[in-house]
Amino acid sequence: MPAFHQMGHDSENLLWTEELARYRGAILSPVNYDQSKVTAQIEWAREQDGFETVFDPQLYVPNSERGCLREWPYFPNDVDTADLASDAWWNGILEALVGVCTAIRPTAVCSPAILPGTYPDDYFARMVGVGDQLCTRLAGSGLQSVQTAVVGMPDLATAGRPMAIASILSRSRTNHVYLVLVSQTEPRREVSEVEEIKGAMRLIAAMRAAGLKVTVGFSSSDVLLWKAAGASHCATGKFFNLRRFTKTRFEEPGQGGGQLPYWFEESLMAFLRQSDVQRIIPMNLPRLGTSPNPFGARILELLATEPERAWLALAWRQFMFWFADVENRLDTGTATSAALLRNADSNWRTLDDADFLMEERRNDGGWIRPWRRALTEFRTA
Repeated sequence: MPAFHQMGHDSENLLWTEELARYRGAILSPVNYDQSKVTAQIEWAREQDGFETVFDPQLYVPNSERGCLREWPYFPNDVDTADLASDAWWNGILEALVGVCTAIRPTAVCSPAILPGTYPDDYFARMVGVGDQLCTRLAGSGLQSVQTAVVGMPDLATAGRPMAIASILSRSRTNHVYLVLVSQTEPRREVSEVEEIKGAMRLIAAMRAAGLKVTVGFSSSDVLLWKAAGASHCATGKFFNLRRFTKTRFEEPGQGGGQLPYWFEESLMAFLRQSDVQRIIPMNLPRLGTSPNPFGARILELLATEPERAWLALAWRQFMFWFADVENRLDTGTATSAALLRNADSNWRTLDDADFLMEERRNDGGWIRPWRRALTEFRTA
């Protein structure tokens, strides 16, 4: 199914980029935009055939940086000190949230969810209860409700935990879950803990088996893993902090590499700096039917003719074109996650045999084998 834009700062121009038409939806961000700008985004989307807008209240944003959130009527001033077990507190948020959303009218509304210190069963039960109340309040409005599930990846490494969480989430009155996987891995690095990855895949698969549609937010090249587990949609954005949720996620793009240009290379499942692109591309590493990427072609032309010229905006689009394209190929069966990872593993071995060293020390393909192992063990469990 089509990919979603994960909206971030100054992401509006990506919505109407013709070459990114495979994106058929957007996760709206009240952190980055005030109500008038989100309304304009929704009005534009209504004019597009089948383009969905999903409003995410983003109450799970850490208190270090909340951007425009405080300007929204539903955002509570006491979010950091309130009794989160209070039905009255949640009812106030839901009433205001529904009022906002019935005015701006996105396609769907995610239930409000907080970022907890720990992830016990009671937390998920409370969030499902909040989601059910949202579903009830939206009845007859024409707006769909989506159950938000904020889940810590380390918690998913515990045996039986993914199934327990899925069991609670499957009680939701809605059939659509927006999954936010909270990682301890910094945004520009790939997740590589095998048990955490397997746990996340098992959670997605269990929800899918229960009849739930799962949209995984803040995705990157790990889209291969989540699609293999049964995710209906995955969402990504132009900044690295929109491709990995961490507690510091909203402190980007000033930190963590969000403003550096990177080329995404499917043959390695890796992000490459300019010097590495110029050395890798002539090697013609084996690929598995990657679709022609118009932004990649423009970058290569630029590097050949004006190597000193900035290409950050093209880099964002080059990755986002790949992301939507690979999700389509995985959905249609013209590519498989296992084959793509085997190919990348083989290519990294070729580079290793040639003593090829990337500009960045940690860019060594070290996540590929954990991904292959997690995928294999997930399928054979």
